[in-house]
Formats: sequence, structure tokens, C-alpha cells
Amino acid sequence: MARTLLWLSALPLGLTLWLLLNPPTPTRWAEPIQAPPERLEEVYQKAHPAVVLVQGSEGGRGTAFFYSPTLLLTAYHVVAEGGPLTLLLPSRKEVGARVVGFHEPFDLAILEAETPHSRALPLEFARAPRPGEALLHIGNGRGQFIAPRYGRVVRLGVNPSPFLPQGLVETSLPLAPGDSGGPVLDGEGRVVGVAVAIGQTEEGFRSFFTPLLGREGVVRGLERGEKAYWPYLGLRGPRALTPELARELGLPPGGVVVGEVVPGGAAAKAGLRGLESGGVPDVILEVNGVAVGSFEDLLREVRRYQVGDRVALTVRRGGEVFRVEVLLSPFPGR
Repeated sequence: MARTLLWLSALPLGLTLWLLLNPPTPTRWAEPIQAPPERLEEVYQKAHPAVVLVQGSEGGRGTAFFYSPTLLLTAYHVVAEGGPLTLLLPSRKEVGARVVGFHEPFDLAILEAETPHSRALPLEFARAPRPGEALLHIGNGRGQFIAPRYGRVVRLGVNPSPFLPQGLVETSLPLAPGDSGGPVLDGEGRVVGVAVAIGQTEEGFRSFFTPLLGREGVVRGLERGEKAYWPYLGLRGPRALTPELARELGLPPGGVVVGEVVPGGAAAKAGLRGLESGGVPDVILEVNGVAVGSFEDLLREVRRYQVGDRVALTVRRGGEVFRVEVLLSPFPGR
């Protein structure tokens, strides 16, 4: 369905291929782009004091929002690269923050601010968004500081890409890089989800958020410091072995060519060889017996499992085909 998808943050994640854009320099928002539903305009006026800009040493990273005096929700990819974090409050005061817990498959993270904040947004865990429902997002895209964006729910439970969380809500909210991690609110001023991605689909521009429905237990676990990672093989730049690439490398076509094998990762520990080794690279043909022919296929099959699971890869090395077992792990160095 999706042709081009972007994280809404300016920071890359280890194995992704997204084209990431630089974050905006925050400026005071003046006028909304659209004429909003009157009720959502009222929601914005009440809710925006709870929203902040998340900053790292390199500048703005994305958006977060208070849901308690000291705790904030954001998208995990906003904070995944680590380093000191600072929150720019609506008053322009800066407050330090730390990551408490995160869930990479849902792209959610909880931060704790060094000092309490007076405004917080209520979280909606019990009600599902409805197709056609009007929504408000508050974020820091397009160089605008804690600005409102208005749109509607398009469809529920979508899986636009194996690179993104599954079961997302697709919307018409006109979001941009810098909006990632911002709250998506309903007409009652309750947060129904957290913005994570934008994309150009066959139907036109869309934005996507991770819903909070049924995830109160996940959030409480993150408050206790729980951390959940996607499983990784520990590869950079694997690509389909197309007929053209096969001729270039002198290999039969089919499968996924191992790119760079990241030291300390599952593939490195299993002894796989990549293009950077200087010899004939390994080609992954199957994951647990399921054929893979592209990076997306490989990622989709690996993400059917969890960190700590063992999977069998069918690998071609020159004229030899063999099976190797790998122990899935978080991306090395994260």
C-alpha cells in the first residue's frame, strides 16, 4: 500500500532505510494551516501546554507530552540513539529528562522529567478510534513549535511496512518530520495514540499513529523500566540479489545478499560474511524454511520472532548451500 514512508524524527534507526529529514528549528506557531473543527480548536487551547519539544545534543529530535506531573510519552525512535535529553517547555524553559522504558515494536517510550510539570493529558486505553473521526495532533513539524494539525481517521489496523510497527491507525493528519512522538487527541481531549510515521501511499499522503487501545499494561510496564526490542540479525544494507546484481557479483540470482555484518550482532556470531569482507558474500535464501527475496521479506520474517529466539537461515556461500542457526538479539550497540 505505501510507496514511501518516513519516520517523523530526524534520527536514523540501525537497520532502517528511511530517508530522514532534518528536524525543524522551533518557532512560535501563529495560525493553523486548516480551519479546524471548533471543538478540536478548544481541545488544542487546553492541551498544548502539556506538549514539549524533545532535544538532544544535535538539536530538536521530535515531540513528547506529559501524561503525569513527571512522566511523558513519545515515540521510541525519537530517543533511540541515546545521549542527554532536554525538554523545551511551552514557556521556553528547558528541563532535563531521561528514558525510563521503551517498547521498540510499538515505537513507544516513556521519559521522566527532572522537575514536575503542571499540565498533563489523559490517556485513552479503552476506546478505539472510529473511521472518519476528527483528530487533533500537536507537535513540532515544519519549524512550528507545539502547533496543531487537524485530520481524520482513515482506517484502523494497518501494516504499511515491515519497517514500522504493525496495527497502526492511518489518518489524514498533515504531519511532518519533527512531529514524531506527539499526541493524537480525540474531541474529548483524550490521547488515543502517538504519531510515528508519514507516507505517500497509493491513495495519497497519509500519517500513522500507534494506538493506545488495550495497551495500559504496556505503559505501566514501561513506567517500571521495562524495555522491549525488535529482533535483529545485525546487518546493514542487505539487498535483493536481482539478476543485474547477480551478474555483477558472479552469483545465481535469488535471495538477499548480506551487506555489512555488524560486529557483535547475531549474524556476526553465526559467522556470516558480507560484501565488506572482500570475498564472495553470503546470500540468505530462507528464514525457518520461508523463502526471502528482498530486504523487506527478510525483515518481515525475522520480526515474526522475539529477541532470544533461535531461527535457522538457509545460506548460499559460493556453490555451497547450508543452514546456520542464529540467536536473535537487539541491534548491536543499542
